[in-house]
Amino acid sequence: MENIKLSDFLVSVAENNIRLQNANGSFPAGHNGPYYDSETPVRNSAHWCILYAKCYELTGNEKYAQIVQKIADYLISKQSRPYGYSFHCRDKKGKDQCNGLIGPAWTFEALVEASKITADTKYSSIAEEVFFQHEFDETCGLWNRLEIDGSVLSVDKTFNHQLWFASCASLIHGEKRSEIEDIVLIFLDKIPENLTIMENGLIFHKIHEKQNFRKKMIAWGKEKARLFFTQLQNHNVSGSFMDHTVVQSILRDEISRSVGYHSFNMYAFSMLKEEFSDHHFWNSKLFMKTVDYVLSKDYSNNLERNEYGYPYNPPGFEVPVVLFKLADLKNEEFIEMSREWINKQLNLCYNEKTSMMDKNTADPHTHTARFYEITRLPTKIIQKISVDLQQ
Repeated sequence: MENIKLSDFLVSVAENNIRLQNANGSFPAGHNGPYYDSETPVRNSAHWCILYAKCYELTGNEKYAQIVQKIADYLISKQSRPYGYSFHCRDKKGKDQCNGLIGPAWTFEALVEASKITADTKYSSIAEEVFFQHEFDETCGLWNRLEIDGSVLSVDKTFNHQLWFASCASLIHGEKRSEIEDIVLIFLDKIPENLTIMENGLIFHKIHEKQNFRKKMIAWGKEKARLFFTQLQNHNVSGSFMDHTVVQSILRDEISRSVGYHSFNMYAFSMLKEEFSDHHFWNSKLFMKTVDYVLSKDYSNNLERNEYGYPYNPPGFEVPVVLFKLADLKNEEFIEMSREWINKQLNLCYNEKTSMMDKNTADPHTHTARFYEITRLPTKIIQKISVDLQQ
């Protein structure tokens, strides 16, 4: 393929995949990448909804607006929300069917976008309704999960789930906007208590592991821990370190997962900052370290061979949005860096013959739907970035 603008490329991907839409408006389900959790079509349909909304913005073609409406009607249907509570996002024995907080979060952002395109507030109103059905603990600044039958479950202990729920809820501008703001501001105020940042700026995956993690690190010894991190970053973890329970249960697996999710976290932070730009957290040293890590060689190197990175969470689509909204870069530098990230993602995973992200991934349908993440770049930027597929 010769060089084309990212804007034209996104429209072509969307156009070529209309064939995937089912009669009820949904798009094919995936299985949450490397987790292999059987999902319903809700998640991927929500992602496609946002991509087609962007295509409507780019082209003005009413066909795309109609697709958005059809997807949104599916998302608020009894099939997607069978009991009038949270959305039915997965069917995995032993796990909740709402998919924690991340399931409703992804649906919120799609419904908000659908209301913008259709000028019909019924979609965002459902998002607002489901948001307020979730219990919020003001003391710790975290939400409980809400099962699809209305059962209140425990607090979601995965940080990115809490962050995305807050970020997507902040997109809702309905009748109870001020109440949403009050709750999300408590979440923001409590972030320093719930967020663990590694010395290099990496966001740690879990929440309530924080204190235990610190205690184990202190007990292990600062110098030994630092040496381990050096070896980990060089993919050279071996010897006596591998016999230690801290390495086995926390550092090796969770840090690898944390690297793969860093851009996913930062993407949600960029959404939240747009809605609450005056909050003091954005100027904190803690937060600035997380932004600096995105720009580091350490980060890009650690993404290589990481199953939660390019094959699942697409940093090639997430990092450009993060850099645009959070980093202080000159325009030309930003365009060039974005082009490199996007093209690396595409050349690793995109198949020009199928118009899908079905190379080097465990979950082609979900990975393809995640094209939507790049649409949060402004149209004027999308029209400047070129796509160059080396196939």
